[in-house]
Amino acid sequence: MASEQTKFKFKGYRVIKSKIDIAPSGNIKQELNVTFSGIKNDICDSVYILDLGVSVSNEDKSLGIDVEMRGFFEFDKDLLEQEKVAFFTGSAPAIMFPYLRAYISTLTGLSGIDPIILPTINFSAGLQRAKKE
Repeated sequence: MASEQTKFKFKGYRVIKSKIDIAPSGNIKQELNVTFSGIKNDICDSVYILDLGVSVSNEDKSLGIDVEMRGFFEFDKDLLEQEKVAFFTGSAPAIMFPYLRAYISTLTGLSGIDPIILPTINFSAGLQRAKKE
């Protein structure tokens, strides 16, 4: 059985920003605020660049984490615009998020505090919206 080649290829990622601030007391409250920063999309020839960021903090500011990751994707030039939009809004962030999540867990775990494990995210909602448009 012949398999169809994928129209998208994940070419890798790079951490472009990583900052962690921990209060000297080491008392980190577990109630954390997690916000995702702007997703920036750039298309250059057949390369798609996605910047995905996350900030983690708590109310008393004893912890602050800012991480931004850049992902590189390659796609076929003959891809329809609707397929590109669907990929950019659903698949690409879903492919990158586990790397970002693992990075924050490792960063916090190696910093002498309990590892922070971000909640999972369902990116299919963005993908479904893109398919409807």
